[in-house]
Amino acid sequence: MAILSLATVFARLPIATVEWDIRRNDQLAGLGSGDVMQTELADPVWSAVVTLGRGLHDELKQAAALIRRLHGAKQPFFICDPTSLYPQADPKGLTLGAAAVTVRTVLADRSILKLQGLPAGYVLTLGDKVQIPYAGGRHAFHEVSETAAATAGGQVDVQVFPFLPFSLAVGLAVTLKQPACPVIVDPATHRPGTARRSITEGAGFTVIQKKSAS
Repeated sequence: MAILSLATVFARLPIATVEWDIRRNDQLAGLGSGDVMQTELADPVWSAVVTLGRGLHDELKQAAALIRRLHGAKQPFFICDPTSLYPQADPKGLTLGAAAVTVRTVLADRSILKLQGLPAGYVLTLGDKVQIPYAGGRHAFHEVSETAAATAGGQVDVQVFPFLPFSLAVGLAVTLKQPACPVIVDPATHRPGTARRSITEGAGFTVIQKKSAS
């Protein structure tokens, strides 16, 4: 099922707050020494608790209908971290402009993303977000883990979280302006809000990253 664009869902929601975080899939075991052993059973996934602002009944009614038409967790859509719409060192994306940023090289170390096509000296800051479409219509969504600046030739090696997908390939386009994560609504989390006199309040929902292409 095709992922709905930012304009179709995200841009039409009166979002007030977002709690953007990771859900880990780990197994923990305590040892007699007091140490804790952690085993990653599956890649971590991004998750966001979205709260919609108070508003007139019609506005929140439309937002609720928009979420319901996603049929629970069936229909994926794109969502941004509202605090990470652009790199921190380029708050409106003007310096980046129309630069065609791509994957330069793929390393065995999947925590390092090697990019090219950036403006000379362009800075990616700890906490910036990155979107990369890859094999089979999937989209990787990563966070910069260490600040780094591009060379005079527009190349940069930057540490990211979580690990890059195994199917990452040289030449893939990289989105730094309004990077988006494909998500689905976490079942049973949608709250359409409570109507009080002329306003509706308390609306929201939780999303989890959609990793597969279908």
